[in-house]
Parts: sequence; structure tokens; C-alpha cells
Amino acid sequence: MNPEGTFQYESSLPKLPVPKLQETLQKYLASARVLVDDEQFAKTEAIVKEFGQSDGVGEQLHQYILDKASCSENWLTDWWTKYVYLMQRKPVILDTSGCIIVGHEPVNTDEDYIEQTLPTEFIGKKPVCMMQKLFYFGGSRIPKHDIDEFDNQTLEDDISTTLIISHNNQFFAVEAIKDDRVISHEEMKLQIKRILEMSTETVEPVGALTLLDRETWADVLPLLIKDSKNHQSWQTIHRGISVISLERNLPDIPVEPDHPDFFDEQYSLFTAASLHGYGVKYSAANRWSDKAITHYVGRYGNHGMLGEHSCIDGASLLPYNAYIVKEVSNLTDTNEVPQQYLDKVQSPQKIEWNLTEELLDHIRTSAENFDRAVDNVEQRGLAFEDFGKEFIKSQKMSPDSFVQTALIFAYFSLTGTIASSYESCSTSHYSLGRTETIRSTTAASKKLYEIWTNPKSTNEEKLAAVSEATQSHNKLVKEALVAQGWDRLLFGMKVAALERNLPLPELYKDPTFQRLNQFELSTSQMTFGTISNAAFIPACLHGYGISYGIHPYRINFSCSSYRNCPTSSAKQYLDKLREFFREFHDIAVQANKQ
Repeated sequence: MNPEGTFQYESSLPKLPVPKLQETLQKYLASARVLVDDEQFAKTEAIVKEFGQSDGVGEQLHQYILDKASCSENWLTDWWTKYVYLMQRKPVILDTSGCIIVGHEPVNTDEDYIEQTLPTEFIGKKPVCMMQKLFYFGGSRIPKHDIDEFDNQTLEDDISTTLIISHNNQFFAVEAIKDDRVISHEEMKLQIKRILEMSTETVEPVGALTLLDRETWADVLPLLIKDSKNHQSWQTIHRGISVISLERNLPDIPVEPDHPDFFDEQYSLFTAASLHGYGVKYSAANRWSDKAITHYVGRYGNHGMLGEHSCIDGASLLPYNAYIVKEVSNLTDTNEVPQQYLDKVQSPQKIEWNLTEELLDHIRTSAENFDRAVDNVEQRGLAFEDFGKEFIKSQKMSPDSFVQTALIFAYFSLTGTIASSYESCSTSHYSLGRTETIRSTTAASKKLYEIWTNPKSTNEEKLAAVSEATQSHNKLVKEALVAQGWDRLLFGMKVAALERNLPLPELYKDPTFQRLNQFELSTSQMTFGTISNAAFIPACLHGYGISYGIHPYRINFSCSSYRNCPTSSAKQYLDKLREFFREFHDIAVQANKQ
């Protein structure tokens, strides 16, 4: 890596702006108007008016943020990392970490399976902040009481040269960088083959410890590493470049290839395998979930990664994963490495553990709890191939805005209620930028459902309603891209009140604020490779976690719901979504012919 090239624009990136208070409060009220009734909205208006009055608590907290912004590189990022991620006490997998489905290279033999093993980025012409790249390799999240620590190597440290490869819950260290050069494809294939031969039996799932809630893991880690061998093993994994998890232990695809639902069932399996490895009973403990990046390769040639979310956002990983897709597709055997050299390559070092009964109890308890949590998640995929980005653009609509409009419509259609919707928007073109929220639910999206389901509405009226809803959404996207949404400022002012030891303002106690932050739809776009996507769980019991990739002639969806909620079903939701897409397509094509 060339640090000068990678980070050459950092000093010229603009600081994250602080939105104006009154404009932010008006945007907040616009979002609230769609989701609460008249009586509640009137109460909220009064609370907001008092909060934003001259010399009131809102102006005091806003000034606190302005002062912080004047003397820091980014007024938000340290608060966001601390309060949203590192202070989160739930297990990282399912609750905070994200996963990405990168690709699929079909495999038929062990040899096929073994084969599956940074310039500055730009948004348009604007360079983006590259500092999140520093957290990718050679570090991990460390459990601590109350607030975790993320420990990573810096550019001044000796770089990690060891790659961690796991199979059947066993971890191995492989020297992946020698003499400042990455080892050859042939050498890596040899090492993976050796690992498969050295780990034919499944062992106690030590990796399950990283699936514990953070307070329990903070108690257990000292018990684990007080043994010198265990400490060295943990340190080897912690400082390893990253983990590659070989996950041949996965369920069967439930239908045969000639079944009409085969591709949806296969894609559903790929998204579920990415999200949770089907639990410890399959492959979840083959991962070390504290690592910043864990790559996985499934038995079907499905491959992807998990990202520990504390310091890394999904948008940051898109170019990295696009690079992986390109490199995997270009892999060939060069046969340039002499066999006599390969014969002398040191075998992978098996990482050993001394496990006491107390540690084994924690491992088994964690495995049981995590498997129970996994069984409660319905994770589905949809590879929609009727149309994609090109058709949507032909209708003079933003593809992302169209999909977001459809997601809200599908929820309305399934439940008869309007959803509070969250879409993540990167602010990485600002120094140390993270994200802003796009509040996709608007008055126009609510109006769309009323017009679309009215038997008296004409096709022209339906198409006009879709267009209006997408335009409303696109306006919010443009605001979020320049950090002018309302979520992050209100988050910051809440933290400011906490840090100044002030009473929590009434705005944050208002039922409207609670309603707005109960996200029935938690969504994100993840587009790069042909089957690319992400997966994450819903943000509330009756909600859905939805990721999608918009390609020229297809749209991939990943959708999760909770099985213990009688009113939600990921499969039924995706069926409603597909139904709307097809109905819209037929109406639009018919209109174009007239």
C-alpha cells in the first residue's frame, strides 16, 4: 500500500457541517407528520417549538456542537463510534456487525473449492475519506466492561504478515506476506489444502465465545487468556491480517436445480449463510466475530465477508469487495512456482487452546443462545430478474428512489400501516465521515398507496403517484449526501445533553420521537457484483432488515424478519414487493405504448 497515494486527499476534505437548528426541526416535523395522528402531532409541534425557542435548550445544545465542530476534525464520528457501537452490549453478530454477499463461483470438487480462496476512491469527482481503511486489517474489537475497545495497527507499526484460516472450528496461522510480497496463488492453494487435511474433525467451538454479549465476553476473555498458550493464540488471531473461514458445513438447498424456486432458495441460503453461518451447529463458530474483517467461503462457492461495524461502514467496503470480485474472476494457475519450492513451504501453524470446564461451559452456553437467536430469524433472498436499473431509468426515475418507494408500498400492502423507514447514506466525502439517515417515508409515499389501491384511480394517476414519491425521496437523498438530514444533529444534541449533565429534553421523551425511531424498515443499498448484497436483522420486532443491489437487468434483495412475530414474514414481504414490481412494469409498458 502506498500511504501517500491512499491518504493524499485527507487534509483537503471538508469538515462535516453542522445543520441549522430551525431547518432541522422543520424536517423532523415533516417526518413526524406522516407517522402520527393529528392529536399527537399537535403535542409534538408544541414540544419542538419550546425546544427550538430563542436561548432555549435546543440553541444551547446546538452551540455546544458548533463549538465542538470548530476544534475537531469531525464533530460526530467519535460520538457515533462510542455510543452506537462500542457501548452496545448485545452480541456483535446479528445485532451490530454487517455481512456482505460478494460472489458465487460454483464448485463441484475439492479442487474447485480451494480455488475460492488501494487507490483513493471518489464519489463522482469528489475524493472520499480513506481513514476507515486503517481499521480493515491486523486488529479487532476487544470486549471491555461498559465500553469496548477497537485495537488496530497503525501505519507506524510493523505490518501483520499472518493470515488466519479456519475450518471445522479450528484456526490456523498462515504466513501470507513474505519479503514484503503476498504469497503466490499456488502457495495459498497448497496451504488451504493442508488445512482441510489437518482439520477433518469438528472440535469445540472456541469461536462461539465471540458471539457472547459484550459484558459476559468481557468477563470470560480474562479467564481465557490467563493461560499463556491461550493468550498467544488469542493474540495471533487478534493481530492476524484477517480471517478466512472455510464453511463447508452448511444446509442443503431445499429444492432441486430444476425447481422454479431454485434460484430464490439458493439466494436465500447464501444470504442466511452470510448473516449467521446457520448458527454454531453449522459454521458460526468457525468465524472470529471480533475481527474487523472475516471472509468466508461456503460449500457452494458462495463467498463474502463480515465487517465489525464499530469503525467501518458498508459503503467503505464496496470498492474493496468489487476488487475481490474482479480478482476472483481473474484467478488462474500460473505454474510459475517450482514444486521444489512448494515442498519446502512451512505447514500452517495450528492455533491451540487449553480449555477448562468453566470455559467449556461458557462456549456451550454461547452456542445454545446464539443458535436459538438464529432459529428466530427468517432470512430470505430474492433475485428479481424481470427488470433492473435500465428500465427504471427509462421511466425517468432514480433507481434507488424507486426501490425505496416500492419497499414502503410493500409494507403498507402487507400490513395496512405506514412504516418508519431508515436508509443509510454515506457522508464519506467529509473528513472522517460516517453516515446520515434518509427518512424514506414521506407524505408522497403514503399518498401513493392510497391512489394505487383505489379502484377508481387511472393508470396515469398511479404512475404519477410513483413519480411524485420517488422525487420526494430523491430530494431527501440529496440533503443527506451533504449531511443535511435531521437524525445525526438530534443524536448529537442528545449526546451533548448527556455530556453536559443536563436533563434529557422533552423532545426525546415525546412518543413521536419514539415512533420515528421504531424502524419497521431498516434498509441499505449494496451494489457491486452480480449477486452482491448485504444482510442484517430487523431494527424492531415487527420490522424487516432489507438490503438490495440494483443491476442493469436485475435487482437482488436480502430480507430478514423475526419468526416470533406473528405479523411479519420475510417471504410474504418479498412476494408483495415482487407483485408491486410486476404490476408497475405492466402499467408502465402499457402507458409507453399509448
